[in-house]
Amino acid sequence: MDQANKLQYQQQVEKYLERNKVYSIFEDLLKSLIIKKPDDPIQFLINKLQEPETKKIFVIGPPGSKLLELSLTLAEYMNFHCVSIGDLIEKELSKKSELSQQIQDSLDKFQYVSDDIVINIALNQIQHFENEKKSYIFEGFPKTRVQGLAFQKEGIIPDAFLILEMSEEKIYQCCLKKLDTEPFSKLSNKEELARNHSLEYQLNLKQVKEIYKNQYFSVDGEKNYELEDMAQRLKYKLYNNAPTRAGRILVIGPPGSGRSTLAKHLCSRYGFVYISTRELISNLVNKKGTTGKEAFEKVNKGELVDDRIINALIKERINQTDCQLQGYVLDGYPKTEQQMESLNELNIQPTLIVIIDAVDDVVLKRLTQRRTDPISGRIYKSSDEADKEVKPRLVIAPNDKREIVQLRLKRWDDLNKLIDGTPKYASVIFKVSGDAQLNNMIESVCYHLEKMN
Repeated sequence: MDQANKLQYQQQVEKYLERNKVYSIFEDLLKSLIIKKPDDPIQFLINKLQEPETKKIFVIGPPGSKLLELSLTLAEYMNFHCVSIGDLIEKELSKKSELSQQIQDSLDKFQYVSDDIVINIALNQIQHFENEKKSYIFEGFPKTRVQGLAFQKEGIIPDAFLILEMSEEKIYQCCLKKLDTEPFSKLSNKEELARNHSLEYQLNLKQVKEIYKNQYFSVDGEKNYELEDMAQRLKYKLYNNAPTRAGRILVIGPPGSGRSTLAKHLCSRYGFVYISTRELISNLVNKKGTTGKEAFEKVNKGELVDDRIINALIKERINQTDCQLQGYVLDGYPKTEQQMESLNELNIQPTLIVIIDAVDDVVLKRLTQRRTDPISGRIYKSSDEADKEVKPRLVIAPNDKREIVQLRLKRWDDLNKLIDGTPKYASVIFKVSGDAQLNNMIESVCYHLEKMN
């Protein structure tokens, strides 16, 4: 089988495996094997395949937030069972036992209930769901490192972990609001208690995130989300949201729009290969050949490197094995009409083209304020970011000079109009605002990419 047929065969197999969620099934089976370590792994896998599919979701947020209300609504919408650690503790309190007295003592002081007590209460309920093969949302647990590690030791790993994020001040206000309720009416110095509880929550949250760094995702708890949107995001986390293994993604936009940051994040998150035209040119220049010298002179003048050079560099890179197997994200290509036309010649059929829209004035301000350290190569958003020792030697990079930036923006506007007028790529184009917060832009693109799959 020659190389062309091998690649075609691989692509057909990948499409089949993706379409039938085989990757997801294998991943779940492997995870179960590692956790359970059965004596007879083959029989264990056979039994596992015959079991109904179940999912578990953890949801945590600051004290006093509308976390329980959100969890109950999501559980009803997704047809999951919902359990709240707060409700379980209340049920234990009603037993009027020695244990309930210990719980009451902690609650009266607005303190965390002992980890040992919470873990035992939580495990009893979760074991019931696990034995009954029920999908569930667990609200308010785990809130500490000890609680998280205890669950991991028992082999209880969430398929998704939703964390409501809030600012320090908002968390403090939530704690204060909770202290204003009837159970805490006799407490004094509530402001100090709220502040301490807020800081304790944030410290614990940081440690919980470290344990579940591969499972959790955050949402802005101060923002109003549509229920359906929130449920969809959870479903994408639960049901094999990984993009196609050999994706071919182009990230294009004006200079200074966050293009490279976005492209690198996609590669880090999904295992794609990062390809930067800037890095390819830099590597070529470092070789100090005739072609490298030609490219260096173009870059220094703020001009585009000739298409024949760029296309040759791109072709060589995307044909390497890692790109063929893992897929890739092209940062900053195409930049011209000729490069757009070269996509066919290079056999690049994009699975997604991300276009970053940003206002010219915003981009111009960002780049003209930017400064570069000629020794370290580090780029600063402004000279104010640099240390006193570094600040005097900062320079404006040739490409960041006002007249050059204006020229680059004009080229971008021409390319943008060209793409908009090319129906061929309309179905794979996704536009995102580069004027928004960088994290919001990244999440928007990731959400779209996962939704595609």
